[in-house]
Amino acid sequence: MQDLYLYVGWKDLVELYTRGDASDERVDGYVRLSPDGEDIELEGVRFRGTSSRELPKKSFNIRFNESQGFLFGSSDMNLKATYADPTMMREKVSMELFHVLGQPAPRTRYFDLYINDIYEGLYVHVERVDGDLLASNGLNPAGTLVADDFRSNFGLSGVDRLSVFGYPIGEQDDPEAFLAQTMDSRGEPDWGAVRDLVTWVYRTPAGPEFEEGFVERFDEDNFIDWLAIHYLIGDVDSFGDDYWLYLDTGDPDAEWKVIPWDKDLTFGSHTRRSATVNDYFGYESAIASGWDNDLVRKFLETPALRERLDRRMAFLMDEVFIEDYYAGQLALHTETIGNRLNITPGEEAFALHPQNHHGDLGYLAYHTEAVLDFVRLRYRFIERANTPGSGEPYTASVEVPAEPEESTVYFTDPGGWTIAALEVSEVREPGTIAAAVSGTPENPGIDRRWEFNAGDADVSGELTLYYRNDVESCCFPIENWFVSDAAVGDDRYSQWDLRIVQENESRNRTALETYVNPYSNKASANVSLRGTTWFEMVLPDR
Repeated sequence: MQDLYLYVGWKDLVELYTRGDASDERVDGYVRLSPDGEDIELEGVRFRGTSSRELPKKSFNIRFNESQGFLFGSSDMNLKATYADPTMMREKVSMELFHVLGQPAPRTRYFDLYINDIYEGLYVHVERVDGDLLASNGLNPAGTLVADDFRSNFGLSGVDRLSVFGYPIGEQDDPEAFLAQTMDSRGEPDWGAVRDLVTWVYRTPAGPEFEEGFVERFDEDNFIDWLAIHYLIGDVDSFGDDYWLYLDTGDPDAEWKVIPWDKDLTFGSHTRRSATVNDYFGYESAIASGWDNDLVRKFLETPALRERLDRRMAFLMDEVFIEDYYAGQLALHTETIGNRLNITPGEEAFALHPQNHHGDLGYLAYHTEAVLDFVRLRYRFIERANTPGSGEPYTASVEVPAEPEESTVYFTDPGGWTIAALEVSEVREPGTIAAAVSGTPENPGIDRRWEFNAGDADVSGELTLYYRNDVESCCFPIENWFVSDAAVGDDRYSQWDLRIVQENESRNRTALETYVNPYSNKASANVSLRGTTWFEMVLPDR
């Protein structure tokens, strides 16, 4: 954690915050690392980002006149507000996954930002993808470095798709000049090499020919790790403009590598009703391409390549990025962040911004638990996607042995949706437990009813029931079981008030002491499963 004191003249500060969000003109200023530290000269400061510029807590690009040690030796600072992430950890946790696998990726660091001595929020600096990053990863800093920026240029003459991959570049009179105009880049790229890559993707169908050409052109391990991590963390925003392509054009045997960028919309956080600022939860984004990216699409449609990706994802889930890994990372960042996310506006804080993130303050433990819940459920979804099951939606069965190897068993339906989980505390009789979810005539809170048929089994533990709560979305199933379609609740109904009611074969109903985390769409209670048992989630006044 590092303090950063930014000083900007009031006239320039007013100009910065009142002009159009899209302006990239820099205003003057200087920086200190402490209130009484030395002045560090700047080339200037501006807002950064695309859609994030419209959010009330601004992200900044600060350019220094000289390289800075606290920026990993760079002169460029990308301060990301991560306003849409109530944990403020997603960017750091995501980028660290690539580093664990030895793949090139930006480094990150937390900063407390003060503007004119007023605290304006916790920020994450994300290292700029440039020659300095390449050199720190043992790559040629003078190599070709380009980004797929068709998404930002959509609508320009000749650009009618969201990715350069799949575009008929050969139809352009000057393909290299067109690419230079429509793609982002660093240094002096070899646009001829980029043209050849784009042409190959466009002309080559998925299948054996694509596999042969892919292995010839790409660092296969790098690309598969890049793709696998994106699917593990559910980054559905990644295949448009959130990555860079690198090639050491000084080496005739060099292969293309992919470098990730922009990981705030991960672990279930993404657009609902055209807004990224929300508390909706979802993990069922498909293992697909998106953003018109034919490079990824054809990779997935090539059986041999898809098989290698599936094997790699299974290995990473089972051996590397296990639940304890994420729990350790979240605990580390929670300790680092401390109580910062509960700071409220006052005389010395948030004169320009409302608060650190969009959500209700004081719920960091619930938000970090939701990240862990995402991992648990996402992994079940990926396992089912790689090994499809059969049967009806919202039905599942689990065999509980006398001595389970895992303490928690998941009831996951054929589509990969987990309808319940049981953290087993005691097995009096082993057996198979079948679960099913059906609709109820009236809506008591969650308009579904869970039925568990334990047969000869007799098992106790903490039962967690998962419910759907989603609305119009780019990437997740649109289904809501709650009486309100609000992410957590509205003025009349709050998911915090949900209680689990148990009904036995004698039709006796008992309200159970219930733990609720609406950010994970779940409610939990201690139960015993034997015979047939039903559960509902109700609101007390219903």
